[in-house]
Amino acid sequence: MAQKYAPYGLWESPITADAIAQDSVSLSTIFVDPVTKDIHYIEQRASEGGRCVVMSNQTQKEVFGKEFNARTRVHEYGGGAAIAHNGTVYSSNFADFRVYAAKDGKIKPITPEDPNKIYRYADFCVHPVHTDLLVSILEDHTNDTPRTVRNSLCIINSTATTVAPLVSTEDAESEFYAAPTFSPSGDKLAWQFWKHPDMPWEGGQIYVADVHYDSNTHTLHLSNTKLVAGEANNISACYPLWASNDKLIFTCDESKFANLWEYTQTCTKPVLSSVVQQDFCMPSWLLGNYSYAFLDDNGTKAICVAWRGGRSILYVVDIAAGSYVEIKDESFDFVVVNNVRRLSDNTFVFTGWQSNAPGAAMLCTLTGPSLVPNFQVLNSTASTSAAPFPEGIISLPTPLELKVAGDRIVYAVYYAPNNPAYAGSSIPNEKPPCVLGVHGGPTGLETQNLSWLKQYFTSRGYAWLDVNYSGSSCYGREYVERLQGNWGITDVSDCIDAVQSPQLSSLIDTNRTAIRGGSAGGYTTLAAISLDSSAASKAKFFASATNSYGVSNMELFAEDTHKFELMYIIKLLGGTKEEIPKVWHDRSPVYFSANIRTPLLVLQGNDDAVVPPAQSWTIIEGVLKSKGHVEAHFFDGEQHGWRTSETIKKAIEFEREWYEKSMVRAT
Repeated sequence: MAQKYAPYGLWESPITADAIAQDSVSLSTIFVDPVTKDIHYIEQRASEGGRCVVMSNQTQKEVFGKEFNARTRVHEYGGGAAIAHNGTVYSSNFADFRVYAAKDGKIKPITPEDPNKIYRYADFCVHPVHTDLLVSILEDHTNDTPRTVRNSLCIINSTATTVAPLVSTEDAESEFYAAPTFSPSGDKLAWQFWKHPDMPWEGGQIYVADVHYDSNTHTLHLSNTKLVAGEANNISACYPLWASNDKLIFTCDESKFANLWEYTQTCTKPVLSSVVQQDFCMPSWLLGNYSYAFLDDNGTKAICVAWRGGRSILYVVDIAAGSYVEIKDESFDFVVVNNVRRLSDNTFVFTGWQSNAPGAAMLCTLTGPSLVPNFQVLNSTASTSAAPFPEGIISLPTPLELKVAGDRIVYAVYYAPNNPAYAGSSIPNEKPPCVLGVHGGPTGLETQNLSWLKQYFTSRGYAWLDVNYSGSSCYGREYVERLQGNWGITDVSDCIDAVQSPQLSSLIDTNRTAIRGGSAGGYTTLAAISLDSSAASKAKFFASATNSYGVSNMELFAEDTHKFELMYIIKLLGGTKEEIPKVWHDRSPVYFSANIRTPLLVLQGNDDAVVPPAQSWTIIEGVLKSKGHVEAHFFDGEQHGWRTSETIKKAIEFEREWYEKSMVRAT
């Protein structure tokens, strides 16, 4: 069939919002029973209201009932909802906040009834000897305000259905815990700890303690608690795992890059003989996302994920020798590898994403002296009912290093317009309109895996640009710290500079560029089009904008957000409101809504506890008051991000229609 011509942004595409939302499934994690070696994974199903389902790889059936939602709201973002041990699967249930155990088709609760949903549990580990005792994070919402939620480690007795404290202090309202893990013998416990104003990737600390079992009370207590790595505000240590009873492995960014480190009774030191200038982990927004696993029972070798150029790479690390080798193989084409878990010798599982295929639960076996990888798909997120899209319709990512003002490097990813049915524009010399995506966090990374949302736009003749602005993760600690004190300034200027860079201005219509983002990305979007400090607000630099659940009022955000991020804003702005009131005012888009000349679309979940709806209402009211152009949609039942098929579909269509009205057809 002959190719057609049509204006960029108005191409017809088979990638519809219906097709994206229909049977939309994402893999949140994968985990392995260390005794039986059974593999399980958790699917999030948009068609079931975003329900998270624990699936058995062996039976290909749900482990829990049809009403069970394997999700937790610890730290609000969750993660670490389920584990398995010796044939029993343990999981938090979002429906009633209790923890359940499932074995041989029998399901029972193992925590007390909680009718008011006060207690949240996550990140479990089972004692290797007394296997009915689990250590868990306990988040206590008895006094449910961001400043009074209490975090601790507890012991769940799955036989008695009781919960008892294990690690708790008087400062629990400012403290956090993660990643509890027993040594193989059960004689030691390690965990991560941090407290306000740190985030876990800023000042996470690893503690180790001796574990004692009391046979009279059938419970555990700790002694000789010791800080072994990390330093508040300066050095982050994360993701502890015991290689043996005497050696603990974890990630640490003392070198400004998060490499593997080890702790023994004699010393704490880097695993590798020299620093690798790559991060071996992502920031722990979600619990349980380990980036490495041991390849043998003795913990002498590990498979590790590192980040280079915004993509995952794999290393085999010889822990004893302090050396590493990269796995270079044509079959490894994953750009994102998460949730790495040991299965057996030289065999591991992970969740992986490619640039040209949906995400999947994967199994990898390394064979021979050269460790040749053999990859096997366990479960794909590809839709089983939707019609396949035409071959060649996927626009592949082009990673870019852009030199911007001050000779700084900013990282970006470009997707060109692409649709095999079209040869180009029907308008001579037309350049495509561009959608500039701003990731959330802001300590995050826009990865290069296949996103059907991006393909929805590129297949219609849009270009798409992701900017991993200063402050983004996986490029080292110094790149992250560029944003400290500069949120709303450096991220905004990086986005503007990226569009104006010679590499991009030759490819896109810079007069028809939309900026869009969610959460922290929504804030950057609002800041770019409103703040006096933004060059884009003075000249209507962006032709259109979409803000999804973004921050508009810094003071309101600091008062209303959840405990996990309560103090995050202080470092991002450079001080407290009392210390720098003018900065807090000048970085709040709500006070500069009269500057907003860019047509603005606002999308917001009505149940969002991270960025509450009031943040959106205040900016909407300000734009309307100044007679600006704004459209808003609020979604009942949605929290911080879209989970249901209906909302996913509506949000996509609202955004496309907005760009057509305000940017594509407007010219």
